[in-house]
Amino acid sequence: MSVPVFHLAYTAEGGELKRISVYPTLQFLYSHHIDPSYITPDVKNLLGTYSDPDSFCERFMETVANKPKAPEQGGGGGGRPLDVRVLVNHVKQSPQYTVAGLSEGVYLMGMKDQLNIHDLAFHPLQAQVKYIADEMGFVLYEAAEAAAAAGRLSLDCFGPYFIEQYILMEVLSKQEVAQNVMEYYVNQKGKLQAALEAYNENQGKGFICWRFINERRAQR
Repeated sequence: MSVPVFHLAYTAEGGELKRISVYPTLQFLYSHHIDPSYITPDVKNLLGTYSDPDSFCERFMETVANKPKAPEQGGGGGGRPLDVRVLVNHVKQSPQYTVAGLSEGVYLMGMKDQLNIHDLAFHPLQAQVKYIADEMGFVLYEAAEAAAAAGRLSLDCFGPYFIEQYILMEVLSKQEVAQNVMEYYVNQKGKLQAALEAYNENQGKGFICWRFINERRAQR
């Protein structure tokens, strides 16, 4: 659905104001995790244009690619890094979900078991999905070309370690790992980045795996 179910603005380093938009799958749209206020006339009209998955997803990508990158409401940036302002929220508290990262600021939200590596092979957006994670922070899938990209183990590059993933987790699910990542990002970013670059991902991808490994090392 090309109408965002969740939309926020945050201040990046250097004071730049960025936007995150989350779009629901049809399955998530009809779940108990979504607030009825989302079903506006625009959403109903959009549903009325559904014909087949391929054409619907093609129109979705055209729409989200042409949306402005700046928030529709409010002023500019200049605040403290990771100052977050929620602009639209039709997602009920503590949802169970999977989120697929399509590009910086553009995410697809599905049901807990909906977006996974097995179903992705048959999904019309397969080529656009760069990674999939759940609300706990476990990375369920990462596209081969994305995993091979130089610099992907970075807090500032789009992917499963990109700070936007943890902003979403903190706002939607209040996950402890997300709160820790954001706190380190603001106060000790250098240490966090250095630890990330030294992580070989043998125990799994995502900061939640990195945290568990370092906790075990500290106990030895």
